[in-house]
Amino acid sequence: MSIRPMPRVPPLVAYQRFVRQVGSGIERMEIAEFYCRNVAVLLPVLLVLLLVVLPSANNRKARSVGSVAAAAAPPTDPSDCDLLGCGGIYECYGNGWVNYLPYRAGERYNIPLSAFHAGASTQQGQPECLLGTANNYLPWVTEDGRLTVRPGPHALDLSSLRLSDHGVQGLVQGVSALIPLEEVLHLSIARNELTLVPSPTLKKFQNVRLLSLSGNFFTEFSNDTAEHNRLPLLTKLRVLDMRNCSLRTLPEAFFRNVNLEYLFLSHNRITTLPAEIFYPLRSLLHLDLSNMDTRRTGEERIENPFMKLIAGVDLHQDIFFPLISLVFLDLSNTRLEYQAFIALRSVQWRVQYVSYCNIGLPAIVDYLFVSKKIAMLDISYNVGVAQSLHSASFTLLADSLEVLYFKDSMVQQLNWLVPLQRLRVLNLRGNILRMLQRESFANLTHLEQLDLSYNYISAWNQQILTTTTALQSVNLRNNSIVILTTDMLYDFSRLSAMGLGGNTIQCSCNYVKFLRNILHNRTDVAGAYTISAEPLIVGRRGSGTISNKLSLQHVQLFDYEESEYLCMNFTSNQKLDPLELQDCMIPEDELINSDIPEEGEDEPAHAKNHTLVYILVSVAVSFLILTGVGLFYYWFHIKYFFKIMKNSAVLSFFNDEKLYLDKSGLLKEADFHYDVFVSYSNADRSWVLDHLLPNMEGVSQINLCLHERDFEVGYGILENIISCMDRSRCLMLIVSESFLLSHWCQFEMHLAQHRLLETCRDELILVLLEDIPRRKCPKTLSYLLKTKTYIKWPTKSVHEQALFWKRLHKTLLTSKA
Repeated sequence: MSIRPMPRVPPLVAYQRFVRQVGSGIERMEIAEFYCRNVAVLLPVLLVLLLVVLPSANNRKARSVGSVAAAAAPPTDPSDCDLLGCGGIYECYGNGWVNYLPYRAGERYNIPLSAFHAGASTQQGQPECLLGTANNYLPWVTEDGRLTVRPGPHALDLSSLRLSDHGVQGLVQGVSALIPLEEVLHLSIARNELTLVPSPTLKKFQNVRLLSLSGNFFTEFSNDTAEHNRLPLLTKLRVLDMRNCSLRTLPEAFFRNVNLEYLFLSHNRITTLPAEIFYPLRSLLHLDLSNMDTRRTGEERIENPFMKLIAGVDLHQDIFFPLISLVFLDLSNTRLEYQAFIALRSVQWRVQYVSYCNIGLPAIVDYLFVSKKIAMLDISYNVGVAQSLHSASFTLLADSLEVLYFKDSMVQQLNWLVPLQRLRVLNLRGNILRMLQRESFANLTHLEQLDLSYNYISAWNQQILTTTTALQSVNLRNNSIVILTTDMLYDFSRLSAMGLGGNTIQCSCNYVKFLRNILHNRTDVAGAYTISAEPLIVGRRGSGTISNKLSLQHVQLFDYEESEYLCMNFTSNQKLDPLELQDCMIPEDELINSDIPEEGEDEPAHAKNHTLVYILVSVAVSFLILTGVGLFYYWFHIKYFFKIMKNSAVLSFFNDEKLYLDKSGLLKEADFHYDVFVSYSNADRSWVLDHLLPNMEGVSQINLCLHERDFEVGYGILENIISCMDRSRCLMLIVSESFLLSHWCQFEMHLAQHRLLETCRDELILVLLEDIPRRKCPKTLSYLLKTKTYIKWPTKSVHEQALFWKRLHKTLLTSKA
C-alpha cells in the first residue's frame, strides 16, 4: 500500500486549526488558558504532527531498516502482513510475547509446545493452557494497548490518555486536521475511560484494518444510545480487540457492519450472548472467548459455595453455527453453564485449534468433535471428564489429532489412546495414573513428546515403548518410581531426552550405572517444541534392528539437579548421593544391571556354633527386655483398649431397631452413600464450607456428609449420627479447641472409635486446624494422635496448603478405590 505524502504544515498553523475546531466559542485572549487546561489532549496531537513532518533522511533510514527486516522474514502475502505482524512496510516491533500466528495466511499456527517444565502449571492465578493468551496473537499491540507498528500516517495511537467519550470525539476531530483519517490502518483507543463504543468516531476511519478498544468500560448497552450499540460500517476491518472491557453481553446487531477475521473478547464478564450474535462473521478465523469472569452481579455478597461451583456462561445451542470459516476457538478458563455445553456441537468442521481448558466440561461426548479436523486440543483441568473415558472416546479424531493436553483431570487409565494413531504430543501432567501398559501405546507410532509428570506411576516390568518409533522425549518427574528395572532402562535407551527428578528412587547399582552413563549428556534447557508440518519418524540408530546391548550414551537429562536425583536408603531413611556410593564403583564396561560381587570368608565350624549360641541367648534376653519396656510405655494404650471394649459392650445393649435408620451400612458388601462423614464444631463451619467442601466435591468429586445438609429431617440427632457414620466410607474429625468444647463433637469422636471397632474398619482421618495444648487434650484424642497419622492445616504458606490438599486427595481416593 502506498502512503500519500503529506504537505508540510507549520506547527503554529496546525495548532490554530486545532483550536478553531475543538475550542469553538473560545475567545482569542483565552487561547493560552485553554492550552494549559487541555495539555494532556494536545500533546498526542503534537506528537502525531512531529511524526508526519519527520525529515526525509530519517524516512530513508527507516525504509532501509525495514528492508533488512523484511528480507530476514519468511516469504509472506503483503496484504496480510498487518494482520500477522510478519514483515513488509507494516512490520511491527513486537509486544514482548512470542508470536503464535502463522507466517502466511492459511498456514499452520506456530504454537510452541514446551511441555517439560518443573514449576507449577499456572500463570497469573489461572491454569496454563495450550493455546497461550491473546498477547501471542496480537503482535501489533502491547498489553497496555500501545501500537508496536512503524510510525506513520497509517498508525494512530490514542491509548492510555484517560479520555472520556466526548474527549475521544474532540481529539479525533482535531487530528483530522493534521492527517487524513482514511489512511489510518492501525488504530488503538485502548486503556481510556470510554463507557460507550465510539461508533460515530470510528465511522471516520473508513479503511482501518486493526482496531483495539481494550481496557475500557463498556458495561451497558441501552436503547437511549442506539448509535453506540453496533460497530459502524467498516468494510476493511479485520482484527478487533475488545479484551478487558467489562462487557456483560453484546447487542445482537453489534457485528452487523463488519467482516472480521480475528476477534478477541477475553477477560470480560460475559454471562450470556444473543443467539444470532455471530451471524455476520462468516469469514471469522480466530475467536477468543477465554478467561471470562462469570460471577453474577452481587454474588460476592452471597456465601454459597455450591453456587460458585456451577456458575458460568450461558450459550445458545447454535451460537457457533454461522462461523463456517472458524479455525481457532479458545474458551480457556471460561466456565460454562451445564446446559451450555450443547453449544459446542455447533462448532463447524474447519476448526483445527481448540481449547476447552478449565471450562467445567462434564464428559467426553461425540458432538464435541463433529469437525473431525481438530489438530490441537486442550481439555485440561476438567475433573469430571475422566469418569466418562472409554476406548472409543476420541475415535472421531483418529485421523486429525496431533497434540492433546489433558492435564490435572483425574485421569486413571489410558485405554482411550488406542484410536489416536496420528498423535505427536501428549501431555498428561498432574493426573492419578498408577500403572503403564504396553497396549496403551501400541498404536502411537507418531508420538514424539510424552509428559507423565506429577502422577503416581510406579516401576514397570515390561517394555512399553517398543512401537513408539518416533518418541524423543519423556517427562516422568515427581511420580512414585522407587526402582529402575531393566525393561525401563531399555525404554529409556530409545529416547533423546528425559526427566526423572523428584522420584524417591532406591539406592541400587542400576541407578548408579544409569546416572554415570547419562549424566555427561544432560542439558538444563528442555527448549520449546513447535510442531512441524510433517511427522518426525526416526530409525533405530541408523540400522534396521534393535541392538540387545543397552546404551544410554545419547540420552540427555533436561531437569538434572543434584538434589532432585538423590537416592533413598530405606534402611537408614536417608537420601544419599548415588555417585558417591562405594559399593557400586564398578567398571564402565560392565552391564548396567550387573550385581555387586559379594565378599565372604570361610569360617571354622566351631566358630559358627559358638556364634549361633550367642545369637539365641541375645535374642531371648532382648525379647524379655523389649516386653518389659513395651508394657511400661504402652500401659496407657492397654488400659484404653479395655475401656473401648467396655464401651462396646454397653452400647451393644441398645435396641438396634430404634437406633439405626439404615442397617445396610453395617454390611461389608453394602454400597456407601457417602465417601466421608465430617465431624466439626460450629466455630469451624466457615473453614469446612469455604475450603474443605470446594476442594473435595468441587475438585475430586468426593461426596461429603455434613450434618447441616445431609441429616434427615424428623429423626433424632443420635439416630442421624449413627446412620450417616455407617453409610460413610471413612470418618473425618476436624479437630480444634472448639471441637474439644463441643459435647456433640466429643460424642461423635467416641462413637467413631466404637463404630470402627465394631465394623472392623480402620478408616479414620484426623485434621488438626490448630495446635492443641496437652493439658486440654482428652484421653481419647491423645490415643488417636498417638496411633493415627494425622494431617495439620497450614495457615501461612500457599504452597504447603496445596501439598495438604494433594495428600488429603490421595488418601481419600485410595480409600474410595
